[in-house]
Amino acid sequence: MSWKKLILLGDSNTQFSHGIAEWVNKVSDLFQRKSDVINRGFSGYSSEHIRIILPRLLSEFKPELVCGIVVMLGSNDSTDASSEIQHVPLNRFRENISYIVDYLINWGIPKDKIILVSPAKIYDEKWIKALGPRAAHRDFLVKDYAEQINKIAREKEVLFFDFRKAMDDYGSDYHVLLHDGLHLSKEGGDLLYQGLLQILNDNILKDLKLNYPDWKELQPNQKEINQF
Repeated sequence: MSWKKLILLGDSNTQFSHGIAEWVNKVSDLFQRKSDVINRGFSGYSSEHIRIILPRLLSEFKPELVCGIVVMLGSNDSTDASSEIQHVPLNRFRENISYIVDYLINWGIPKDKIILVSPAKIYDEKWIKALGPRAAHRDFLVKDYAEQINKIAREKEVLFFDFRKAMDDYGSDYHVLLHDGLHLSKEGGDLLYQGLLQILNDNILKDLKLNYPDWKELQPNQKEINQF
């Protein structure tokens, strides 16, 4: 039996999204019985790290069974240079994201099944309070990285959700979208999910069928049931 796969590729705001933020739970519910939702979030990873592991990450999947890929990176790349493991200069970040998109396309994923998401805003005051002097993430730094995601999506003609703009549009109380200033709260996860919902419905879900018929379509004493 071959189930479709929706792959979510990102950092901690993807890895931890089954917890407080819950947005992956909602995506999984949306795709229930039509596609598996695969969480490939890596806390603390930058685009440099994802670029290195991408071929191995994808090796377990068949491209024809991947119904879509959501990529949300940039929060860790944008740390200041004191974070030697995470910081990626803006030009290199652009190269990495372009490489990732090109790799996915060449691997066999259609452009209209690749969704780039701009990294979330950061609420500096709350994050510094949570982490102290070690806090290397700043909102003014991540803004430039979010803009590059937008540009790359246009250049590569892939789908794009401007999560940063959605947070800007939320207003001055956007800090409620981040439980510690960096990672999404439940409200932040809701905002991300709502932004992805129409994109997923219009471009991916519309092509998927229910795996195995609804029980009401079954017959008494049926001996064989086809997947579709």
